[in-house]
Amino acid sequence: MMFDHITDGNRTYMTAVTVSLFIHLLIFVQFMSHQLNSSAQAPEYAQRINVNLLPPPQEPPQLVKPETLQPKPELKKETITEPKPVVEKKVEPKPEPAPDVVHEKAVAPRVAETAQREATNRTVVIKEHYLSNLLTYIEGHKYYPQSARSRGIEGSINVSFELLNNGNINNLKTDGGALVLRRAAEQAITRAVPFPSPPPEMEYPLQVSYAMQFRLN
Repeated sequence: MMFDHITDGNRTYMTAVTVSLFIHLLIFVQFMSHQLNSSAQAPEYAQRINVNLLPPPQEPPQLVKPETLQPKPELKKETITEPKPVVEKKVEPKPEPAPDVVHEKAVAPRVAETAQREATNRTVVIKEHYLSNLLTYIEGHKYYPQSARSRGIEGSINVSFELLNNGNINNLKTDGGALVLRRAAEQAITRAVPFPSPPPEMEYPLQVSYAMQFRLN
């Protein structure tokens, strides 16, 4: 036979080609049959489309009579009022209250009196402190006369003098008691001069008066 020399591989290939050609042939036949059916139905489909696209009949429009037309309302013209000019009110400055002169006059002397009183009190304290130290200083220079001791003479001698700002004295006076004691008092004052420097806050000459005591133990 003429196909005896064909191998098994070739047979398989030929079989596949034959099957493929058969399938393509069936597809072609179905496609042509579908085209023929579409051509036969096209007029009916087109006619149905045309009928459905016709618009429905419309009634003729009714004319409106001129009498029935209402006139448009006239627009009222708005009256524009010009803004009134703003008048600025001048604010007058309020007068400052006059200083309380009467109060100041009343307070000033009071403050001055207080300051003067404080200064006077300070001066008095300084004076008392200085005089206390001064009497102690004079007592260190006092001696008791032997004649008065032997006779048992005692007494209080009033001593007065003016103290100057340099520590010296003027107008030394003694009074009271026995003469021997008065002389002893004068000698004690004279020996103590010049006194320690007095403070500048004190007024000079300063009058000093005190009683010098002579007592036997």
